[in-house]
Amino acid sequence: MKFVDDIGLGAAQKLEAAVGPFVALPAYKRLLVRTAEPAFAARAALGAFRCAIRLGDEREIGDVAAYWSTLSGSGAHLPAILELCRQLTRLGRKNAALALAGAEVEREESARALYLFGRLLELTGDGDGAFVAFGKAAARADAEKGAADVAVASRARRVERLLGDRTTAQLAVADAVSADPTGAPPDHKLVIALGRLRSPSRYARASGLSLLEELGRDPTTSLGRLAIRLAAEHADALGDALTPLEAERVAATLRHVPDDAARENALARLAAAQAIAASRGEAQAEAITRAGELAPEIFPLVCRARAALTGGGQGDYGPSASTEPSSPSLRLASLGLAAYVALGKGRPREAAEALTEAAELATSGGIAIAPPVWTAARAALDSADPLARAAGVRLCEVLLSGPSAAPPGGHSAFALALARAGRTDLAVRSARDAVASKEASARGLLGSILREQGWALAARGQRELAIAALVEAKEHLGAAAKEGARGR
Repeated sequence: MKFVDDIGLGAAQKLEAAVGPFVALPAYKRLLVRTAEPAFAARAALGAFRCAIRLGDEREIGDVAAYWSTLSGSGAHLPAILELCRQLTRLGRKNAALALAGAEVEREESARALYLFGRLLELTGDGDGAFVAFGKAAARADAEKGAADVAVASRARRVERLLGDRTTAQLAVADAVSADPTGAPPDHKLVIALGRLRSPSRYARASGLSLLEELGRDPTTSLGRLAIRLAAEHADALGDALTPLEAERVAATLRHVPDDAARENALARLAAAQAIAASRGEAQAEAITRAGELAPEIFPLVCRARAALTGGGQGDYGPSASTEPSSPSLRLASLGLAAYVALGKGRPREAAEALTEAAELATSGGIAIAPPVWTAARAALDSADPLARAAGVRLCEVLLSGPSAAPPGGHSAFALALARAGRTDLAVRSARDAVASKEASARGLLGSILREQGWALAARGQRELAIAALVEAKEHLGAAAKEGARGR
């Protein structure tokens, strides 16, 4: 029987070479029977694919793909499938390529097959399906020998999709931290770096900055220049909340700026931000003023920061004091400072307007959250005015759903303020960030808030949710007690 099959396959191949696909395709199709030996059937099916693609017959491609999906155990054929998919995409037949890749996944669900399937889902506009496929590819690659490149590529694709959505920050961070960028292409390293910069952990953010520094070593490339700019923007966005570890990595990146004047200016701005973070009282006010001199575009923010420090009005600090920043990130910081000053001067309605505008601006995504925005939101939570407090809660919802460094005072302080404001759901979210950032006593705090949330859910008759919250609360409180015992 095998001898007869080989003759039939040889005849089909000769017809393909001598006469063409129109005559060869039926010959190949006669060999596609369920009882055929898998390795032989795979060779026949690949011949049928070649002919159907040359004829541009998507129906035939779909029929052969359905047969292909049944040929498990027929050997490794992904290189051939990959080349056929390339041919189809070059011809504009993306749906046919997707069907072929899907059949290969059903035949042999390898990491590389799943990645190919994900890429074709992207090309056909199914971003959600691609996201799931890349997740499966990454998980499978972790278990497959020699598939490390697939793991990092899959996670980079997922992070890239998540970066534009503030509500998926935790997923982006998880994939970015899990991805091993060793040996990855530069564009993947950049995406992984951006994902890590969204982490509440300063160590994860510092690792992202290290990747930017690596990319910035060659500032003659567009990617190198972009990496340097992103590191500088990260430092500007965090301002005095930038940790020393991150500042050291940013400084290392800025040293790759080829222009001497631009490099020295950027390093001076970084040093000014660190001086603000390290000083208090009038010394801090002076440090803020010096930072404004280094970067005139933030002068309006300097004025408001001085007002917040001194308790006075905005004051007249120069001709540009009335000019609002044009950069969205600086505009957001300006709104935070305006709201904070208004709250301090007993003008809650004015504060509510600034907080509402800040929430709308932050919701648009892709804007770094400066410390003044967190500070204003926190102050609004303790306001006696219901309008200002509601605007503060809304801003907190936006801030906690997106990426950011730890807010001034840490996530734990925010969790407590949210709990006092009656938003235990947001308090739980903030307390989880505190645990992720390894803040002191964070697990005990999370357990206490979950316990409160659990009893509140039980009172509303939501039994299953209440039990889940109380069980998790018990777990965290028990772990906190053990940590306390070890500390003693």
